[in-house]
Amino acid sequence: MSILDGRVAVVTGASSGIGEACAVEFVNKGAKVVLAARRQDRLDALVEKLEALGGQALAVVTDVTNEADIEQLFTKAVERFGTVDVLINNAGIAENTPVHESSLEHWHKVIDTNLTSAFLGAKHAWPIFLKGGHGRIVNVGSISAKVPRSECPSYTASKFGLQGLTHALAVDGRDHNIAVSIFHPGIVATEIMPGSVKLPDNFAATPEEIAEVIVHMCDLPDHLNFYEALVVQNKLPFLGRG
Repeated sequence: MSILDGRVAVVTGASSGIGEACAVEFVNKGAKVVLAARRQDRLDALVEKLEALGGQALAVVTDVTNEADIEQLFTKAVERFGTVDVLINNAGIAENTPVHESSLEHWHKVIDTNLTSAFLGAKHAWPIFLKGGHGRIVNVGSISAKVPRSECPSYTASKFGLQGLTHALAVDGRDHNIAVSIFHPGIVATEIMPGSVKLPDNFAATPEEIAEVIVHMCDLPDHLNFYEALVVQNKLPFLGRG
């Protein structure tokens, strides 16, 4: 039996792609899920899908860059399910904008969506974890936190920052039975990755393949932390940058 059976997982960016696939995989493990995203119609459709699979799900329309929305997300999760055991900080945007073409507004949008949102999620999940005696956070990073792509300084900075935030929180969580980890996807065929859906089937990963790894990172005894994982295409010039 999975340790996730009966536990409560909050997933941000849940209305499509990796987030939606994670929600399905959590339900398959017996977990209850709280879905956070901006699109009500997508969330409602996903709740129906998860309930048809025999799962329990709650949809909360959330702007992950707005602290009041994040606070409401966890308040509603506890009201419905009593606690939160797992947080998947998945919400994010992908972009390619050279530094000389990037406005300050653009910089803040990328940093707030990809990095500040994870800070806010951790901030409001942490008291619930402390009360429950355990907790787990998986931040969804990027291969760009290891080797950046060209002409995307805002995105790269956000993912390097997320790596640092993960490390800091992992240290802070050790004495409280809170495990914080990061998962770095390579190229995934999702809506936020321009052009990825046009790649050959034997190159890009599917959201479902990625979700299996993320949920596996959560399916461990509470005293263990699967701290970091990276899924990379064999043919991607990453290893040695060939």
